[in-house]
Order: sequence, then C-alpha cells, then structure tokens
Amino acid sequence: MIILLLVGMFSINSVVHAADDIQIGCNRLSLVLDPALSPSVVDREWATGESSSQAPAVLELRGCKGQILDRLTLDAALARLDPIPLRGAPAPSYLVSVDLTQAAGSYNGPLTFPVQVVNNHLQRVVALASNGRLEPIYLAQTGKADWRKIFIKGVDNLVSVSCQPKDKNFVTFYRRYHPTRNGWKVRMRSVPCLWESDGEFPEINRFP
Repeated sequence: MIILLLVGMFSINSVVHAADDIQIGCNRLSLVLDPALSPSVVDREWATGESSSQAPAVLELRGCKGQILDRLTLDAALARLDPIPLRGAPAPSYLVSVDLTQAAGSYNGPLTFPVQVVNNHLQRVVALASNGRLEPIYLAQTGKADWRKIFIKGVDNLVSVSCQPKDKNFVTFYRRYHPTRNGWKVRMRSVPCLWESDGEFPEINRFP
C-alpha cells in the first residue's frame, strides 16, 4: 500500500513548453528558440530523431529593466522549460530539457537538467556525492534510462535509473538527487542486471 501511495506521487515526466516568461522577483527567465520553431513544431518533432538545422536554444535571464543579465546556450535547437520551480531547492531552480535524440541507438534521447538562478547568473546544478565529489545532475530519457520527480516531505527529489553494459553483462544504476539548504546531494547504488525503459519504472525503494 505504501509503495502504491509513493508511486502516486510521481510527477508527469514530460516537461511543459513555457509560452510565457518565468517571473523571479522582477527578473524574467526565458527560453529563446529559433524563430522557425513554434511550440507546435517542438511538440511534433520532439524525440523523433529528425535532425534540426535551426540555431541552438538559449536560456536568458533578464533584469527588472529588461536588460540581459545572463545567457546559457543549450546543446540542441529543440528545448523545453518547465515553469514550475523545484521545491526545496536552495535557489530558484527550473528543469530544462534538450532533445538529443538520434535516429538509431538506445543510449540517446531527451536530456533534462536543473538550472538555478544565483546572484543574477544562470548555473547548471551540481550535486555532492558521499565521496566528496561534485557531479552535474543529468536526467536522461533513452531506451535504457529514465527519471522521475517525486515530492517527499516538502521537497522535490529527482530519481534516475540508467543501464550500461559491463563485461558482457549489464549494470543498472539508481540515483537520487535531494535538495538541502546547502545544496543538492546525490546517493547512488548499482545492481548487476538489465533494465530497459519499455518496462516498468523501478519501485521507489530501489533508490537509495
């Protein structure tokens, strides 16, 4: 019963294309796409693997008077911005997705990552691991990877599962990214098994 309740907390994994700017105080966060890419075109071409010749998307932060405070050029023309801030994050943070899908292969697809606004600058979020190393938060959707946003005890946790080949077998990695007042933390465990995204998403108790 507990597992069913937790599964019910999973947020919808698709990231909504924001038609309007995101207000952060009097500042504005905007996703700027190539003029040829309307929201309907993005939805139609998303995750299809069709090559795009348009310019890469750009995330812009503008100040109270409309001046550009910072820019972040993304890795693809097709991109989406979730207008809902991540709850519990130490700074205003939003999920950004870029479509890295290619025509073939089970290890490519849309990639999502959080971006935070700190001192009028845009920063990709990193998480502190138990060994003291910092790692960027990357949430992939491929044939062998997937992720979810889960609301637990007042904060948004990001959990990801990914499977990679090793010694003629496969290893599946379970990661949980958790926000704290002092930054994000990550816990990871690995299991020698095969997981693919056309199956069920792992139960929450598999994530450390």
